[in-house]
Amino acid sequence: MYLTSNAVGANHIWRQRFPDGKPEQITSGPSEEEGIAMAPDGRSLVTSVVLQSISLSVRDAKGERRISMEGNAAEPRFTPNGDKVLYRVIKEAPTELYYYRDPGEIRISEVTTGRSEPLVAGLQALDYDISPNGQQVVMETADADGKPQIWIAPMDRSVPARQISNIVGGSPRFMSDDEILFRQTTGQSGVAGTTGLIYRVRLDGTGLQKVLPQPVGPIYPLTPDRRWLVALAGVSGNASPVTEAFPLDGGEPVVVGDSTLDVYWSPDGRTMSIYSDFGAPIPFGRSYLIPLPRGEMFPRIPAGGLHSEEQVANLPGARRIENGAVVPGPSIDLYAFYGGTARRNLYRIPIQ
Repeated sequence: MYLTSNAVGANHIWRQRFPDGKPEQITSGPSEEEGIAMAPDGRSLVTSVVLQSISLSVRDAKGERRISMEGNAAEPRFTPNGDKVLYRVIKEAPTELYYYRDPGEIRISEVTTGRSEPLVAGLQALDYDISPNGQQVVMETADADGKPQIWIAPMDRSVPARQISNIVGGSPRFMSDDEILFRQTTGQSGVAGTTGLIYRVRLDGTGLQKVLPQPVGPIYPLTPDRRWLVALAGVSGNASPVTEAFPLDGGEPVVVGDSTLDVYWSPDGRTMSIYSDFGAPIPFGRSYLIPLPRGEMFPRIPAGGLHSEEQVANLPGARRIENGAVVPGPSIDLYAFYGGTARRNLYRIPIQ
């Protein structure tokens, strides 16, 4: 049996002898393979090979410029005053769906000059967040056994990064300048992926508390007012996954839309971006920038959430951006976005 699998973090071709043979990887390298068509004589197969790269750029009133010059970039985040943008540099070739879960070094780039420096040289992070005052960064890393750890580093790199001891979890998010929220996986899987329980803890490791009674799937950045957690829900049973907003001070969650939606906010909470591929045949889909009423973290979302591009486009003040995963900055003209290339072709691979 021949199959494609991302068991090693990228889609490659594997084979396994029937009925109880050991799985064997037969392709590797920076490219990925998708789909298999076996030759009639069984001596070769044809597959679609893709080689892609992902970059980050910033656009403002002066124009557009690329900020990531090496590797593949992911997860841009603006500092509160908008003078810097952070991102992760991933050395390995990205997978089309899960590149953002590959480890990468966090870099700090000045928006005006493009000058870039590592936050903690050599430290490979899976996720991160910036404190409300812009002075600290919290990061998810992994130890030698793959267990998630949480580290804190000052933005000015004045002292070494330190680990929050006795905490096992990932996807850290600042609730305040001295307290974070994080997700601890339960080991159970559902329709939205592996479930996790949400906890809060102070930066010194004290005050551990559960935040939500139910487990959730992968989480997004908190709203700028730190009152809402957005996550994939419907992670157990037969329910279809949705993007849902959970109030951190109690109350009923609100459905934002399909599980394919990504949502981001400007640091001042005045703008929200909504991204999905919307079935569009263009790289990385497209995004919409939505102005928000003062003090509100969401636009007037229809009952049941957003499930089509038309619904998103009809939100008051919606502005369409032909780029994927747009992350807004503190002004309406400033945002970061993904770009890149994907080269595909069909190849015949001999089978020995």
